[in-house]
Amino acid sequence: MTKAFWVNNYFIDVSRNQIEHQQQATPIPPKALKVLEVLASRAGEVVSHEELMDIVWENSVVGPNTLQRAIAQLRKAFGDDSKKQAFIKTHAKKGYSLEANVRWENIETKQTPQLISKHSKQGKNGGLFVVIAIAILSLFILWPSKPVIYDQVTPLTASDEQEYNAAYSPDGKYLVFNRFVGQCESHLWAKDLNNNQEQRLSTEPGHYSQLSWSSDGSQLAFVLQSDCSDTPTEVKQCWQLQTLDFAHAWNGNANNKLRYDCAEIKTTHPTWLNDGRIALLQYPEAENNQPELVIYDAVSDQISQVPHDHAGRIYSLDYSRKSGHLATVTLGRENSNVVRTLTLSGEVKSEAEIKRYASHSVYERFFIKFAPDGSHFITDIEGKIYRLNLDGQLDLLHPASHTGLWTPSYHPDQTKFAVTYGTKDLDIGYLTLDGEQAEFDTISRSTVLDLNAKFQPDGNLIAFVSSRSGERQLWIKDNNKTYQLTKFEQGLNSTRYDWAPDGSSLVVNVNNHIALVNLDGSYQMVESPVAVRLVLPWTIAHKLLVIDNQSDQQQLFDIDLNTGETTDLNIQNVSWATYTKDNQIVYVDQQGNFWLQANNGAQALTMLNQKLEGNYALPIGDNIYGLDQKANFWRYNLTSHELETVATLDKDTSYISDIKGDKILATKFIGGRRELVEYSQR
Repeated sequence: MTKAFWVNNYFIDVSRNQIEHQQQATPIPPKALKVLEVLASRAGEVVSHEELMDIVWENSVVGPNTLQRAIAQLRKAFGDDSKKQAFIKTHAKKGYSLEANVRWENIETKQTPQLISKHSKQGKNGGLFVVIAIAILSLFILWPSKPVIYDQVTPLTASDEQEYNAAYSPDGKYLVFNRFVGQCESHLWAKDLNNNQEQRLSTEPGHYSQLSWSSDGSQLAFVLQSDCSDTPTEVKQCWQLQTLDFAHAWNGNANNKLRYDCAEIKTTHPTWLNDGRIALLQYPEAENNQPELVIYDAVSDQISQVPHDHAGRIYSLDYSRKSGHLATVTLGRENSNVVRTLTLSGEVKSEAEIKRYASHSVYERFFIKFAPDGSHFITDIEGKIYRLNLDGQLDLLHPASHTGLWTPSYHPDQTKFAVTYGTKDLDIGYLTLDGEQAEFDTISRSTVLDLNAKFQPDGNLIAFVSSRSGERQLWIKDNNKTYQLTKFEQGLNSTRYDWAPDGSSLVVNVNNHIALVNLDGSYQMVESPVAVRLVLPWTIAHKLLVIDNQSDQQQLFDIDLNTGETTDLNIQNVSWATYTKDNQIVYVDQQGNFWLQANNGAQALTMLNQKLEGNYALPIGDNIYGLDQKANFWRYNLTSHELETVATLDKDTSYISDIKGDKILATKFIGGRRELVEYSQR
């Protein structure tokens, strides 16, 4: 017999005659639970009054209102009523139906005689009709239709902050999102789309993930990374799975529930399932970047792993409420991206390699959100929004001239999607330290991205990256004259570059290959067998450290710039690295830990662990400089192993890019808005 089952995210414990929700148990009379069992066994179907009475009160004489009283008890436990009928729907003069998702546990296959006799009356023709209908429906869902072009844009927010990760509520009435105002100053917000009222949901600032709604719209799940209350020396990487009651939070009474504490295990992509459990990606091994697909059960407080024995690394996860299937995107060899749909037990239902456009970088990643009907996905690529079909085909969803669009999410029942729109304005300038205070003096002003300024060794020029000509290019500042140095057709792959140690040329990343740029703008390509992801500091003549992307393992390579000979240094999981003057390597792993790689192996530089905000450090002589989460500008000496705070900077300072004598170059966030807009059809 049935011992337990789920109705949405309500746990029905038959053995204890109770319904559990948000760690609270509501006792229910056995007969009322039996009514719920029958309705759940035929979820979505109308069960007549007579059939319910015959099954639940067999051979018993009861009053005419007994069934109605049981329905009222169940509705009260679900927070439902006869007006809303969100869970149990009344069908006048016919019966009742359960309009919810059901998951059974500990079931011995046993049907009541009434249910068996009803189903057995279906003839062979009826069965054939069902098979044909399912086949036609499957073809309709899987056959890619012509994509809808969305060209009507409606603003959703109008603040001076940065907004990301919009998600509609299941009924489409609310929009939740992240609002970022600075380092360690992110909050969770919601907007009523009917009256435009906004409400902050989180009580404390922090690094919040995207939000995921429970299927009934009553709860939100998210991951809180670290927090904002610790002192810099105490900050540790920590991920907490939390949930909150939306109605309470909307009314200013947020009470976040800690579901799964950090244990220093990286946790991402919280995704609420129909049955009340939450799917996640977790990284149990700190030394690599290979996650596991897991499901967290709040009732048992246990995590179970979903089998995902496929080549490549998972980097995106979503769930379809319609089909009940998970979807993953994995990165494989030669930067192939494979999208899969699978059941909660790991059975693959569809699989295809994503067919990127020729103009897309090989390092482009596809972060997916299901369409409401589960037939395809929506994704952003290089500031544009695409439909991604189950066969891996991409189709642009809006006019090609539209750009600067990120993190899209479909409306649950209307032909529209919400998206982040906008760009940042970063400037470069001199940083003047006065004791522990700092002043920023802009040296190159524009309304777009100007960043990563570097002094010319043995010279008077300053190089920087700017997008003022449309694409990222190298620019030069020569006293009062500023001019564009490079004119690569598709721009630079990243903002990382460096001067040659003698200042005679610069090294950049173009189409994932190394280019040496002369001061007259001419350049030579360096032939190498690896596709370069990041150019690292150029500290030794003719030798350059780069990070490649071998199955996204952040592999470290050394390239001889004269011959193109490339050496695998057998160091993975790297976010930044540099050669020291002794030809040793200092590097930072993906978990924010510093290491010194010498002939006798890797030595942990524990004083620097978690001290680097982002992945930009600066090597100058025997010292390494960086910024921490609290915008403290620090210096670490590789000889004395002493760590000191140089100054506390404005939190809008992104990073220190170069130091020459008493002059310091920095990049600072000036402004720019990233707001939420809605795309629909005209």
